[in-house]
Parts: sequence; structure tokens; C-alpha cells
Amino acid sequence: RLGHELRHPRDSSWNATLLRRLHINRDRRNGNENPVLAQSANIIERQAGQLALLVDELLEVSRITTGRIQRHQEPIAFGAVVEHAVSTVRPLIDQRKHEVTLSLPTQAIWLNADAARLEQVVVNLLTNAAKYTDSCGHIWMTLQQDGTEALLRVKDTGVGIAPEILPRIFDLFTQAKQSLDRSQGGLGIGLALVQRLVEMHGGTVEASSVLGQGSEFVVRLPVVPDPETQRLPPATYKSP
Repeated sequence: RLGHELRHPRDSSWNATLLRRLHINRDRRNGNENPVLAQSANIIERQAGQLALLVDELLEVSRITTGRIQRHQEPIAFGAVVEHAVSTVRPLIDQRKHEVTLSLPTQAIWLNADAARLEQVVVNLLTNAAKYTDSCGHIWMTLQQDGTEALLRVKDTGVGIAPEILPRIFDLFTQAKQSLDRSQGGLGIGLALVQRLVEMHGGTVEASSVLGQGSEFVVRLPVVPDPETQRLPPATYKSP
């Protein structure tokens, strides 16, 4: 019921923004462009997109906490998931003119996981780093294997997190910095979702930060053997 009540206004708002954009594009082609309407349409589209993201995250947290989430776990190469997540966030990174240093191992790190859910984790962490780092900042993303665990680090040169907030940063609706968070359209859902998805995969996530000097998030997930090495050679038949 809650999902329907949230999704209906979300979808209606998004469809309305698309319809408005079609009319604006038509007017532009006919030489009747209105700059004020075009600017207002851009604002509405951004806010509608942000609303859709917040609703999806809230529903995802609800599904996890009530045990209704559907997972499709299989052996995946974590590095490929990380690369895809970086591509997803690339428009925001480029818009804010950040430099990203991505370090991946030469050998694949295998997990038994839901690739889509883990991509959500990486996208959320990278999006936060991009949003809360001033323009022309630096973001480091490093993936390595540490014994029986995959270790993913996301570090930035952003605004940082106040020490009184840091212990509660993964709580639902906790905001690292209210004024900045409101300006970026956040409700404190993303990191709560990250923690729940990581724990759902048997892993952990922790944060460290110095206010004004950036933050670092570390995700640990259990690795599994390379599926290629687990395949038995074909059986051979020997005549008696």
C-alpha cells in the first residue's frame, strides 16, 4: 500500500515533466522558445528526478527491513561492478569537475552477490563523494583483496562529517550537514541503504572523516573462489 502511495505521485510527476519537455522542444524547433519556461522545466526535471530517487531508496530500505527484498545472487567479478558504477556517476563527476583515481586489481575479485544491489552501494558512495566535495575536488576509489575479504575504499576531499554525527551516519534520516544536505536534496536515506545492502551480503561498512578534510568509506565483503577454478574437468570413460 505504501509503495503504491509513493510511486503514484512520483510517476505522475515524472510523466508530467516529460510532457512539458516535449512541448518546450517543439516550441524551440518552431522558433518560439521561452527562456523562462525552459529554465523552470530544468528545475522541475531535476527535482522530479531527485524525488524519484528518494522514493526508490525509501522503498528499498522498507523492503530490506521487512524481509521482502528479492535477491539474485551469483558469482560476480566485483571490479566490473565498480567500473559500471563509476560510469553511472560520471555525468555528476564531470559536472562538478572532479578528478577520480580508480585503482582495480589485475586479478578479478569474485563475490557471491546480487550485482545490481552492489552497484547501488558503490553508486551511492560515489555520488555522496561527488556531491559533498567542492568543485575540482579529488575522489579515490580503490578495490583490493584482503585475505578472505574484498576491500573497497571510497575517499574524497569533501566537506567531511562532524564528529558528533559520525557515529550515527548510517542511521535512517541522519544528515551529515543539514544545510548542505537540503541543498543537495538528501534525506539521509542513501547511507542507511548502503549499510543494509552490505550487511545483506555478509559484509560491513564503516566511515571515517575529519570535518573540512574529507571522508573515507570502507566496505568489506566476503570473497568466493574463482568460478573458473571450481569447474571439474569433463569425465572420461575407460573401457573395462
